[in-house]
Amino acid sequence: MRIFVSSGEPFFGSKFQGLILAGAAALLLASPVSAQTGSDVAVTASTAYDSNPFLAFGGDTDVASFRLELAPSIYRSDGISSLKVSGRVEHVEYMRLYDSAQNLSANVSASHRINERLDVSAVVAISSSVSSTDFAGPIGGGGEEPGPEGLPLPVDNDITLLGDRQRRNSAAADASLRYTPSEFDEIRWSSSVRANRYGSARLEDSDYASQRLAYSRRINSGFTIGGLIDASVSNFKGGRIGDARTLSPQLAASAMLGTRLQASGSFGLSFTRTELAAGRDTSTAITGNASLCYKGSLSNFCLTGLRQVLPSAIGGVRKQTSIGTTYSLRLSERETVQLGGNYSTASAPLAGPGGDFESIRGYARYERRLNERTRLFASAGYSDTSDDRGVRRSNVQGAVGITFKFGSTR
Repeated sequence: MRIFVSSGEPFFGSKFQGLILAGAAALLLASPVSAQTGSDVAVTASTAYDSNPFLAFGGDTDVASFRLELAPSIYRSDGISSLKVSGRVEHVEYMRLYDSAQNLSANVSASHRINERLDVSAVVAISSSVSSTDFAGPIGGGGEEPGPEGLPLPVDNDITLLGDRQRRNSAAADASLRYTPSEFDEIRWSSSVRANRYGSARLEDSDYASQRLAYSRRINSGFTIGGLIDASVSNFKGGRIGDARTLSPQLAASAMLGTRLQASGSFGLSFTRTELAAGRDTSTAITGNASLCYKGSLSNFCLTGLRQVLPSAIGGVRKQTSIGTTYSLRLSERETVQLGGNYSTASAPLAGPGGDFESIRGYARYERRLNERTRLFASAGYSDTSDDRGVRRSNVQGAVGITFKFGSTR
């Protein structure tokens, strides 16, 4: 048996990528002398063993692999403005069964303080990657830049695509404005746009756009309350059936439970109107998020939960729920351990045929820094997924590798 991984059609034009790089270079060259600028390149080589990397059917699915990753970045910051341009190129070579895979991404993130009360930030990102159950990359990394603080969560946690060995080409743009009319009040507007393309007849291309307006008031040094309203549009490129509009008002609060422990969250309802062949359907769901995080001198811990309404790759807007935890511990000046896991579900489409999905993932990672530029790592992970037909498949992965980092700062 041989499973082919399609590379898909080219999605991002060279002109668009060139404009991003040219604009970033111009901004860096225009930096004042006092600005801190720098550039670096991280090169990672690793080898891994997977029992079933693409959650395929059958008994002959285990495979060893070798991967090489190149991740360059350039940045500048002068205390008022900051800019970072980063990228990632990865080649994964499987010893048997599967064709090699290439994963690419490029990100530009910028922020600027207009005055003492108004800040603006933005992120533009493009990526092309093959879906797999992978734990070999840096936890919380993988070349993706986080969006500006306060933005709606990006549509990148679609568990209906997990391990489907399909290439996803995506483009994203996020922007955020934060205004503080007084030392106690904050108003934030944010916008997020996503486009996902698959080039597969089994999957549905989609566009997603979200606008959010939030207000918060600090009651005292440890407690903040507020509210937000989030409006989003989900469009499937195959036709109007399944397209949806969602409106979600929520109450929000955050509290310091100690010098190192913080709790925050929002809770509300989402009202979704979905286009059907026979008309429109309206549904209501509970949505929100919550987190409990501890930041210590040697260890960090976070417990998070999330429930939202998002489009899925296999079609239909679904309620997606996730609860996860992460933990890191610095064993010494050179050694770090990371542990984590999450449980996620995606409901049947709010309108139309289909079933539920479920995913369980866990990982452990150890890193040792040999010097300022070199570190070794070893990781292990487990992924278990059941699809809308009730079929459960799993993967166990172990990996070891080395990373070299080259660069300078001034």
